[in-house]
Amino acid sequence: MTSFKRLIINCGASQVTAAVIASSGEELEIEKLVTEELDYDFSQDDAAMKAIGKALKRLARFHKFSGSATLILPGNQTLTKTIRIPYVEEAKRAQVIAFEAQQNIPYPLHEVVWDSQVVGDDGVETEVLFIAAKSSAVDDFYGQMSAAGFSVANISAATVLDYNSLQFAYPDVDEDVLLINVGSRSTNLLFRNPSGFFVRNIQLGGNSLTQSLADSLGKSFLQAEAFKHACFRGEVDSAASKAVTDSSESFMRRMSQEITRSIVNYRRQYGGAAPTRILLNGRGALLTGLAEYLTATQKVSVEYFDPLQRVTLNSSINIDTDVLRLQVSEIIGEACRDMMPDAAGVNLLPEGVQKANEFARKKPMLLVAAACLALAPLPVFLSFQQASSACSAELRTIQEAIVPLQSNQAAIGENRQQAELAAQSIQRVEGLVNSKANWIQF
Repeated sequence: MTSFKRLIINCGASQVTAAVIASSGEELEIEKLVTEELDYDFSQDDAAMKAIGKALKRLARFHKFSGSATLILPGNQTLTKTIRIPYVEEAKRAQVIAFEAQQNIPYPLHEVVWDSQVVGDDGVETEVLFIAAKSSAVDDFYGQMSAAGFSVANISAATVLDYNSLQFAYPDVDEDVLLINVGSRSTNLLFRNPSGFFVRNIQLGGNSLTQSLADSLGKSFLQAEAFKHACFRGEVDSAASKAVTDSSESFMRRMSQEITRSIVNYRRQYGGAAPTRILLNGRGALLTGLAEYLTATQKVSVEYFDPLQRVTLNSSINIDTDVLRLQVSEIIGEACRDMMPDAAGVNLLPEGVQKANEFARKKPMLLVAAACLALAPLPVFLSFQQASSACSAELRTIQEAIVPLQSNQAAIGENRQQAELAAQSIQRVEGLVNSKANWIQF
């Protein structure tokens, strides 16, 4: 039974959520989850990244999150396109996708980080989900993660992760479903059918309602946001809340129109059937009357999506479950990604960083290999050292035995010299003896 534990950080437009999720078999458990609200003027796009950086540092410093993490980019930071390409070999597919994508995105391809996933293939055409993000935005997110002390293992896109969480939470669903995830800056529309899925992201979210309210009241964005929340909490009288009601009705009307337009486009371009069920998700879905309004205008049953159906929560998590359901769909979708054979997902981590991470993962193995290579001569060295020690011991034994022999050799040398002198004396005497006859004859 496979198991893993992962740190997943979802960087939304209004909050950053970090979760440690463990899996065992086919079940998931959220061991730790913390949400940090972003404190900045939501009408100022440039201030968002700085606020995200501060939230990440709080997660690391005060909540003790650390290590390798998967980062989820919000839908408003990614571009999602479904394109059709001629069927080609897998080795050549990336080139064809790059060519077709360049014709369908408003940026030069070298200015974005992109990835793709095949969602359909009939042998003639291949349907590909193309997801891209600006390189500058990816670099900013990566820089803020690194500054907070996290190492980024993967950068995922929130737009496709709802598909995974829907398949995981509702494994028996066999109908055409539209999952609507209403965020702060944008809304993600996921059309799921028995043969696949289609994604569309629209730039309409909770901040659109706040901006409309600010324009009608002549207030700043922050003042309108505070007034909106006070009205929803019932702290404002009915006369003063009329502006909020009017803005809410306008927002729901625009949302319904965008949904209708998306359904028509989905059916015309992809031949899909109209959804028979609509699921709402995201904190923006808490807007009073939204579910009822969509039920009336779309003529389809609308209910709230529950991504926690097969997920257990650690006892240390004390967040209201009804609120938690609306903000963890993308995190659950990323966590169950490796547990599903047909899961959706991309990696927008720059190629250079991926290679560096891959080398870092291989570094321990390379160090072990280098150590083994360095130790390879050790057996020979030990054998040589052992033989050398044996030779030294034998040499010492021989040297000890040589000492008396050397003394004997010195005595023999002296005796030899004496013998040579005696031999010389004898030769002289022999000469005299031999010459005696000569004197007699003379």
